[in-house]
Amino acid sequence: MNFKNKNIVITGSTKGLGKELAFAFDKIGSNLVIIGRSNNIISQMKKKLNFPKKHLYLNMDIMLKKNLQEAINKIKLKFKKIDIIIHCLGGSFGINSPLEKWKNFENSLRGNIGVAIDINNAFIPMMIKNKKGNIIHVGSVVSHEANASVPYVTSKASLSAYVRVMGNHFSKNGIIISGILPGAFYGDDNAMARFKYYKEDEFNNFIKLLPQKKMPLAKDYIDIIKLLSSNKSKIFCGSLIYLDQGQSKTIHQINI
Repeated sequence: MNFKNKNIVITGSTKGLGKELAFAFDKIGSNLVIIGRSNNIISQMKKKLNFPKKHLYLNMDIMLKKNLQEAINKIKLKFKKIDIIIHCLGGSFGINSPLEKWKNFENSLRGNIGVAIDINNAFIPMMIKNKKGNIIHVGSVVSHEANASVPYVTSKASLSAYVRVMGNHFSKNGIIISGILPGAFYGDDNAMARFKYYKEDEFNNFIKLLPQKKMPLAKDYIDIIKLLSSNKSKIFCGSLIYLDQGQSKTIHQINI
């Protein structure tokens, strides 16, 4: 799998899995679009990346529609084509009540699927023209369960349906759209990192419920995402891959 000089967009790329992927693909010579809200984190990443001058850095909150359109325009100016899109943006966004107002519910949907849809709509026509492209969505095992907050589960379930239908629809165009369904995992400033920081005792008790009594790390997902990003991944078109370590059947309901 040769990713040298491949143009890759990674959303949510300044924390958690997105950040791990940015460093992993930078190391093998890819051209990246790194998007994040923290200019400080982006500056720190630049100092640690092997090829910082190859990448496009966008310091903005793409949850805002105006900012997202600006980001898309800048990406199109920088790169004539996009080879791979990896959607790591997502989470609860602090929207956890089963009786959330629609405005809040809508924000959950936007963060977990809406932003991805807008980005895909912008770049899939380019992929169709090139007759190839890979799009990977980071979903969650809760999309097929009921062990997290109502807005989060609903949003991730919508994302799973989207991946299945889109993967089937665009497979004829040489575009491979797939998704992974991780359970809880630990990454830089992700939900589990914050859980440990604010509620360490509860975090440790949560780990005891996991089948391996150990929480996966963000870096553990890199190899499978590289596979899904390659031209050898056609069999995964429209597929959702469980990577939950068996967690979904063994943990109690918990809102984080």
